[in-house]
Amino acid sequence: MRNALRRALLLLLASAAPALAQRRGAPVIDMHLHAHALADYGGGFPACTNAGPLEWLPVDPREPITFARQLARCAVTVPPAASDSALLRESLAMLARYNIVRAVTTGTVERVGAWRAAAPDRIVPATYFDAEGTRMPADFRRLHAEGRLQLFAEVGPQYDGRRVDDAVYEPFFALAEELDIPVGVHLGEGPVGGPHVLGGSPYRARLTSALQLEEVLVRHPKLRVYVMHFGSPLVDETIALLFSHPQVYVDVAQNNWGTPRAHFYAQLRKLVDAGFASRILWGSDQMIWPGTIGVAIETIERAPFLTAAQKRDILYHNAARFLRLTPEQIARDHAR
Repeated sequence: MRNALRRALLLLLASAAPALAQRRGAPVIDMHLHAHALADYGGGFPACTNAGPLEWLPVDPREPITFARQLARCAVTVPPAASDSALLRESLAMLARYNIVRAVTTGTVERVGAWRAAAPDRIVPATYFDAEGTRMPADFRRLHAEGRLQLFAEVGPQYDGRRVDDAVYEPFFALAEELDIPVGVHLGEGPVGGPHVLGGSPYRARLTSALQLEEVLVRHPKLRVYVMHFGSPLVDETIALLFSHPQVYVDVAQNNWGTPRAHFYAQLRKLVDAGFASRILWGSDQMIWPGTIGVAIETIERAPFLTAAQKRDILYHNAARFLRLTPEQIARDHAR
């Protein structure tokens, strides 16, 4: 009986290991967090996750394709925060719970500043390029000098219906290279339903390819850049870019909780089998659903084809290298 109980306890602990691994204190870096408001999402709605089965549903074109319409069927959803203040509070609580010691946080300069004021030791301030001319490169230069801008992210030409190498972005890439500001570029899926649910948005799936970055990388060889969402689902094109441009990294944010897990694992394994495990960054892409952070970590921790070392690389070490953290900074992260 004692041996049977012991075996049962060991099995229970093994099944809980992925979640416990992070709660025991191994540091994590989130390369893709948002400081958003519920109003940005129409007040909020539950999000489907890959913690259970997830299927994208067909829509009869006679019916409107909107966020309000059910476009997915899933077993496990995560509720939105109840208010903007709850969103900030619950997001920071999740960062603490999973020992996310640094979180690259994107949004308006003002909102990111408010989040950073609430957690200056965790929030790494980021914002996007301004193709509309509200902020010019000189403004971003000043923000960087003031410590209010450490990364450009999430840069989203795809949502503007533009290619990454569009001339309108050239002054910003040039500034990023000059000041050594890392850049995270959205290349991958947007919301399910794309331009239909985004209210006439110029977002187009054809602008997903990571190969759009190639001319930018040739013009700016010292640029630090990572492809957010790894150019999914066009993984082969991302692999071609990574092979030819060894300075490029990718993140796996949102795909690690918001797409069917078997599909994501096939994509992740393809990147790893192609030899790029040391170029993969973890991110949550948490928007208004703080609970997705835990699902995004669990997905990596439970990946059956990743070694323990590869999981730690994805969750921390690759980002530490990309961000050029000093040995002292890394030591402090591990002491928290």
